[in-house]
Amino acid sequence: MKYSSVQEQRSRLPIARGRDAITEEIRKNEVTVIIGETGSGKTTQVPQYILESGLAGTGTIAVTQPRRVAATTLASRVAMEQNSPTVGKLVGYSVRFDEKYSPETRIKYMTDGMIVREMLSDPLLSKYSVVIVDEAHERTLRTDLLLANLKEIMKKRRGGVLVNGNEKGRGKEKCLSMLKVVIMSATLDAEKFSKFFHNAHILYVKGRQHPVKIYHAAEGQPDYVDAALRTFFQIHTDQPPGDVLVFLPGQEDIESLEKSIQHFAQQLPQDKMEVYVAPMYAAQAPGVNAKVFSPTPANTRKCILATNIAETSITIPGVRYVIDTGKCKEKRYLARDTGGGFDTLLTRDITKSSALQRTGRAGRESFGYCFRLYTEESYNNMPLSSEPEILRVSLTSSILQLKCLGQDLEDLDLMDKPDRDSIASALKTLWLLSALDNAKCLTTLGRQMALFPLDPTYSRAVIAAYELRCLPHILRIISVLSASSKLFVDITEEREKAAEARRMFASTKGDHLTILNVVRAYEDLCRGLDNGIEDGLARQKGDLTEQNLEGSKKRARSRVRMERREWCRKYWINERSLEEARDIRTQLEGVCDRLGWEDICRHTQSGRGTGREEDVVVLQALGYGLVQNSAFLQPDGSYKQTMGQSIIKIHPGSVLADKRVPAIIYDDLVYTNQIYARGVSAVPRIFFATVGTLNQRQA
Repeated sequence: MKYSSVQEQRSRLPIARGRDAITEEIRKNEVTVIIGETGSGKTTQVPQYILESGLAGTGTIAVTQPRRVAATTLASRVAMEQNSPTVGKLVGYSVRFDEKYSPETRIKYMTDGMIVREMLSDPLLSKYSVVIVDEAHERTLRTDLLLANLKEIMKKRRGGVLVNGNEKGRGKEKCLSMLKVVIMSATLDAEKFSKFFHNAHILYVKGRQHPVKIYHAAEGQPDYVDAALRTFFQIHTDQPPGDVLVFLPGQEDIESLEKSIQHFAQQLPQDKMEVYVAPMYAAQAPGVNAKVFSPTPANTRKCILATNIAETSITIPGVRYVIDTGKCKEKRYLARDTGGGFDTLLTRDITKSSALQRTGRAGRESFGYCFRLYTEESYNNMPLSSEPEILRVSLTSSILQLKCLGQDLEDLDLMDKPDRDSIASALKTLWLLSALDNAKCLTTLGRQMALFPLDPTYSRAVIAAYELRCLPHILRIISVLSASSKLFVDITEEREKAAEARRMFASTKGDHLTILNVVRAYEDLCRGLDNGIEDGLARQKGDLTEQNLEGSKKRARSRVRMERREWCRKYWINERSLEEARDIRTQLEGVCDRLGWEDICRHTQSGRGTGREEDVVVLQALGYGLVQNSAFLQPDGSYKQTMGQSIIKIHPGSVLADKRVPAIIYDDLVYTNQIYARGVSAVPRIFFATVGTLNQRQA
């Protein structure tokens, strides 16, 4: 897209009319709250207004987002609007396990978790002159912690504090300027944010909103996926052109509906428009998600199947129809006073705020229609907004980070205080992992754990692996567990076929060593294919011109990609998960390097799999991290938690599902109709006698 065309689009955004007023308010006030309706352009334009007006001085502008998809997509868009040749120069981003920025970056989109992590090495956020907290109404745990810390940081920087000139504590001292904070929200809950920041000034920005006609279902729809399917084809066969955006709770529903739509679309009469289905969810590759923004082909209706990531921040062009199932996925952590607990990821009804956001997506470009698959009475009974995350998720990782900053969660000035049971459960977990001592003080091991961008259970396993000399194996396993997509392709109707194909990788010890076997086999395959290319090119080198040799290289690489893809297809393995895990492992190795573990980190054995003795130490290292995620076999074949009273079962997808072993460790628990352990491995009961904290009577 031409730069002049992009600038013309910017000038037509509703927020452009208030550009001068917005920059003036930000100039005058330390904290500004901006309420911008859907489509106003606040997320992309406010950072650019601040940069172009000189309000940021020589500092960087941080723009936080609750979701990584939004951060990466917005960075690409703003880089284009700034006529920057590539993301990572003037405009960059930083999300977990993926970042593109440089010393010249002035606008940096980042997930709220990443800026909280940056405070570990830079408690005053000295690189930033402006922090914009976008989508603040979503009230994620990291956003609430960030807001509490920004309040304190502003106080300290107000006094012109002196800091060292670089991150390593060397160089000339410099005096930090005042930090400006901009809170942005798409819903009208500004008063709470304003009061939290001592009655900060509130600005209202009108959005680009055309009228939207809303249709409610006459009765509730128990099968919302089937109802969405029928509604889509009613629109497709009866309504004028315009793309359709369907809101669904999660990836499973999206994949199911995608197959159904594609199946029935092939049976449409020849005179009907074609259907192009574009799924969008957080665990999907950024390149695949980007397809929803591409222009719709001629004589085609695009059907976007999205989770709630399409509610705010991201604008999808061409949408005229919205189908709202009224459902979303919500994680809730049930804490136990013995430490630990378990996650429930349940489908629940959305809030009124979400319903309005979803409806608004139909009216961005013209008159639109919203088909709500729930009754008007159900809408009227919806809560106004969702419960803040800090009241319903695990606090373990956040408390560890706060301890590294010398802070206690109980003492923070938070918008909403979590209950004491959740805090006590998190403290108990950190004590069991030896991250805290009996006085709740941070240990040396705890500080090391916080350096890794991992859940504390996994960072503890990494440190144990270093001590037990099995670090490469543990990094392989944990990198796969940390990837955003699952390693194994799971299609319900093909489940038995896939299990049979993957049987060669299955370990009798459980799921973790099975993962390791897959990774090692894939690495062997890639190594063999790469060596084959080099050998082939070496033989051809004397017979080919430089141009022909380059062409031969491209063809060889293409064949390698196809063979890798075919191998993954054969064994029902998700290649994207393996590639993402490789990048994650590289980042984790970087942390290990900074700890001085280079030699052990990169020392690896040849051949696939591990020997029996190595199996033992790998599971032992995992056990130190997953010590509270453990259970003992009961006479009836179920398992009872070692720390807690819950009776659990091994998930049917585990290689140990039909086995009985004396004791297990597991990655997490999920609650459906029963409590299931996922990611399960067998360990000897005697292992628990080696865990120091378990031998102490009290914390």
